[in-house]
Amino acid sequence: MKPKNYLITQSLDEIKDERRVFPRRDANCPVIARVRQRGREEEISVPCWMVNLCEDGCLLTSDYFPRRIDDVRLTIPGIIDQVRGKARSQGKFTINVKFSKLLKVDIVEMVGRIKTIPKP
Repeated sequence: MKPKNYLITQSLDEIKDERRVFPRRDANCPVIARVRQRGREEEISVPCWMVNLCEDGCLLTSDYFPRRIDDVRLTIPGIIDQVRGKARSQGKFTINVKFSKLLKVDIVEMVGRIKTIPKP
């Protein structure tokens, strides 16, 4: 039998562990994701958009993601090094990425300030 998700039936320790440590910041940033599918060796480049970002992960959206993504390497404008991560979860058009190493706060704030300028 599956336990219920009511706050009354959970202990305080369980509730405390689920809280987010790093706040998410909105981002509207184009990125290139090099993704590797589970069970394969080759990587595929996918143009995508970063929707939100925090020190330990981000949310990417694209129409071109293959199924069952395992590893992700991101090329983010303004950052020299590529950011490595694993796919936490995947939807039809989104990937929730957990970074291998925490990003610095100033990098996260800089990427969150990037805005695209529409063509006239």
